[in-house]
Amino acid sequence: MDRADKAALRMDHVGCPDLSGTYAFNVPGERGVSYQGSMLLEFAVEDGNRVPAAQVSGLIVQRKAHGLYDWHFLIDDARVMQQLGVIREFDKPRYREWYHLLSDPGRGAYIARNGEAAYARRVAELGPRAEIVRTLRAGSEMVCRDGWVELPRAYGKPIRLTRGEDGSIIGESREISTVGITVWCGDGCKDLPIPTGTFTGSLQWPLYDGLHAWRPDDMRGRYVFQRPIDEIEAETAALEANRIREDARRYASAETIRTRLAPLVPAGTVLDEVVVRNGKVHVRYTAPDAQKDWLLDSVERASGDTRGPGDVVRRGFSSRPEVTEVEFTLTDSPLAAPGTMAARAAARPSPESSPTLAVLSVAPPEPPSAGFADAATIRSRVGALLPAGSRITDVRYGGGNVTIVGEAGSNRSVSDGLRAIAGQGSTPELLQIQAMPGGMVRFEILLRRSALVTE
Repeated sequence: MDRADKAALRMDHVGCPDLSGTYAFNVPGERGVSYQGSMLLEFAVEDGNRVPAAQVSGLIVQRKAHGLYDWHFLIDDARVMQQLGVIREFDKPRYREWYHLLSDPGRGAYIARNGEAAYARRVAELGPRAEIVRTLRAGSEMVCRDGWVELPRAYGKPIRLTRGEDGSIIGESREISTVGITVWCGDGCKDLPIPTGTFTGSLQWPLYDGLHAWRPDDMRGRYVFQRPIDEIEAETAALEANRIREDARRYASAETIRTRLAPLVPAGTVLDEVVVRNGKVHVRYTAPDAQKDWLLDSVERASGDTRGPGDVVRRGFSSRPEVTEVEFTLTDSPLAAPGTMAARAAARPSPESSPTLAVLSVAPPEPPSAGFADAATIRSRVGALLPAGSRITDVRYGGGNVTIVGEAGSNRSVSDGLRAIAGQGSTPELLQIQAMPGGMVRFEILLRRSALVTE
């Protein structure tokens, strides 16, 4: 392409053409201008990194004075978004402030305090780098000669730039053509470039009206910025804390559940793990292959008609074919209910026998301790929390506590009642649960001093 005429070049007093404008930046191909050894090859930035020319997509040139230009190299959107991801992950407070400044409330509050210009500066400071600015001075970073801007290179002739007749920036440079010759270097074959001549490389940066550096507002409608990681982490931690509190309210401690399961474990079976996690009690044990389901059966019988073992997984070992690892979960079993379940299996279980729950002795009744409500009041309060079909048959005082004796339609009803009582701020302890003729179960629940049982 031919160079623009002298009038279009608008040369200043030092012979520099006016290259002001916005252009699509590119890296020339094989027979084009080589950026090697020049300022155009890559751009060092403040954090010690370098942005290669291939990640620059635009150029804005501004003439500030005679022989003085600002060149704004616009970083490609993909590179900018990559930077934003790094900031979000490794500079969380910075990203959080930037993210909230983009919201309507954050923007409005900041502008009200500091003004529009300060807001724009702060968003740019916090956000990803969208442009690299280089100031070029005639006689220093560039040489102006006969309407050309010359950018020096570490080797060979400079890159010469001017305005083309269509308004774009065009350029040329003297390049060396080479051919690769394979030589033996002792540790392998390598190509040695041999100069064969010279050629004139060319480049063209087309005009691109309206081009500007990346702005977050440009992404609206086609991209949703991700929420700050530290806020997500805080919410996740809060949810986990709530889940742990809910698990503690719903279930006995893992140590207590392990103690309850211990009498049910057959000889030769090892109870490896009991843990309360994510709304369930997880149990894992190892047993001889012939006895792999004995503990499952015992737990199911001990749980009555409530939900016994669930999510059962069995795993074999190639190195120990005679052993099976079993995992299961408990949710509604009395074995996992909150409080101290003092019922124990009467005998070690086997496939032919099922555990029976021992009846505990109860201390002799005592008159109500000072501050406790009367039996009728406690019966009314607690009875309202029990599932339909349940009833309280006795209220006993002793040892500074209250014991509720009653009947329910199933073990599950007892479990639901315990959770309802715990939800009132009390800490119930299941002292006894026993099957009765006709399908009913008898229970005894210990209640310590709380608003539920006091005057």
